[in-house]
Amino acid sequence: MQKNADLNPHATRRSEKDMPMNTSPKSGSRPIGRLAALLVGAAVTLVPLAAQAQRKSPLADAPAIRKRFELRASRLEVGVGLGSTINQDFYHTILFNGKLGFHITDWLSISVYGGFAVSNLETTFQSNVVNSLSPSLPDGHPKTEPTQQDAQRSMQKIKWIAAPQVELTPFAGKYSLFGKLFANYDFYGFVGPGFINVAPNETIPACQSSGSGNGTQQYYCGTTGTKIGFNFGVGLHSYFNHWMALNVELRDILAKLNPSGRDTNADLHANADDLTWTHTFSVAANLVFYLPPTPGISP
Repeated sequence: MQKNADLNPHATRRSEKDMPMNTSPKSGSRPIGRLAALLVGAAVTLVPLAAQAQRKSPLADAPAIRKRFELRASRLEVGVGLGSTINQDFYHTILFNGKLGFHITDWLSISVYGGFAVSNLETTFQSNVVNSLSPSLPDGHPKTEPTQQDAQRSMQKIKWIAAPQVELTPFAGKYSLFGKLFANYDFYGFVGPGFINVAPNETIPACQSSGSGNGTQQYYCGTTGTKIGFNFGVGLHSYFNHWMALNVELRDILAKLNPSGRDTNADLHANADDLTWTHTFSVAANLVFYLPPTPGISP
């Protein structure tokens, strides 16, 4: 056949392009082409990302909320209201409150709280204790058990409470009621020294210093005067507008007291040795006003 093709000058010869099976590719051409395509694709992808990483976002270091009303910063707070003790053994004290404070920043402030007793209401516990006692002591009755009158005479009443405090406000925001009414709020904690002034129910001998008594048995005495302790608690503001709010505080005054005025350590002498660290919880609700009446606005 080959010979016939060579002898016949008019015989049709097929091109090598029509016979790819008989052609061999050039060595190394395909791997180099694929590598070049990968490099081009990586460059197209990574170069814009690198440029974007170098470009600083316009929101970097920006506050979370812009044009926010700073309802506390550099403003004076003045308030009045009512309060009550909530854990007293023998008398619930109704208080007339006053508060004066200055907000150094939007989260830090200093203030002074004062509560003055307007009424002392007998508790159910006091009634149960008094009713369990005898009106008088019959012959042979233990003297350590008081009569109803003696028990009431030495029971402690609160006259006033005062508390300078530092306030930290970590939480603030806005809430809505039924999607119709909107108001700002904040929660804060406070701490500082506490002062509580107390007196017995009736005029009786005051509790003397520790170890006094001169051998005479004294089963009750009056805890009288101002006691210094610790003041701490939590509070909140609910704002009606930019210059008026409802302020509620839950407070604890921890001081050395003797609410019963009795000999509590069984040494047959009622004196300063019977004073113990006592929690006096109270809740206060004040209507507060801010000056200046127009708050600042954040950047």
